[in-house]
Amino acid sequence: MPDFENPAAAVIRALDAGHTPHARQLARELAEHCDSATMLQLSQAFAERGLAAPLADLWQLRERKRGLVQAEATHFADALNALAVEHMREARFEQARPLLHLAREAAPENPAVLQNLASAALALGEYQGALDAVGEALTRNAQDPALRELRGRVLYQTGDAELSVEDLAFAFDAGRASAGIWLIKALCLDGRVDEAVEDIEKLLNEHPGRAMAMLELELSEPGSPLHVLDENERVRELFGGGGDGSRK
Repeated sequence: MPDFENPAAAVIRALDAGHTPHARQLARELAEHCDSATMLQLSQAFAERGLAAPLADLWQLRERKRGLVQAEATHFADALNALAVEHMREARFEQARPLLHLAREAAPENPAVLQNLASAALALGEYQGALDAVGEALTRNAQDPALRELRGRVLYQTGDAELSVEDLAFAFDAGRASAGIWLIKALCLDGRVDEAVEDIEKLLNEHPGRAMAMLELELSEPGSPLHVLDENERVRELFGGGGDGSRK
C-alpha cells in the first residue's frame, strides 16, 4: 500500500527514525477512530520494536474510547501481557497484576495470561489465586511442563511438599532443570532421601551446564531442605566429581 493510502505510515516512519514520542502521539490519534486493520498494523509496529509500554497504553486508550472489539481481543490481551511480563522481570508484581486481569477479561482462554497471573499471585504470596489460575490453565493443556512445574511450586510453597512431587517430577522428566531443584527440595522435605539423591544424579547427568550452579546456590541457603543431605556419601561423591554429571 502506498504511504499516502496508509494511515499508519507516518507512525512507522517516526518509529524508524527513532522519534518514539512523536510516533506514540500519532498512533494515539489514530487509535481513537481507525479500523481494525490499521490498529493491528500499529500494534505490530510497536511490538516488533519491543515498545511494550507504549503499545499497552495505545490499546487501553482504544478500549476506553471504543470499547473492546472482539476481533482485536487477542491482540489487546497480548499487548497487556507483554507489558506485565516486563514488570514481572523487574519484580513489579503489583503493577503486573491489573494488566493481567484486564488481559484475562479480554481473552479468558489465553494460556500465557493465565500462567503469568498464577506466577504473579505466587510471588505475592496469594496461593489460592495462584492455584486457581494455574488450575484453569491446566484444564486447557494438562500436559504442559511449565504449568505442571508452576502448580508444583505453588503446592510446595503452601507447605504441601508431598502433593507437589507428582507435578514437579512430570516437569523434570519433560526436561525442565528448574523443576528438578524444586523436586529435590520437596523429596527432602518429605523424607524421601534416596529419591532425592537419585534426582540429584539425574539433574547432574541431564543438565551438566546448569546443575552444579543451581545445587550450590540452593545449598548456600541456610534453611534449604537439601542440608539433610550434607552427610550423605552418595551426594558427596557426586559433588566431588566436579558436577560434570558422571556417575560414581
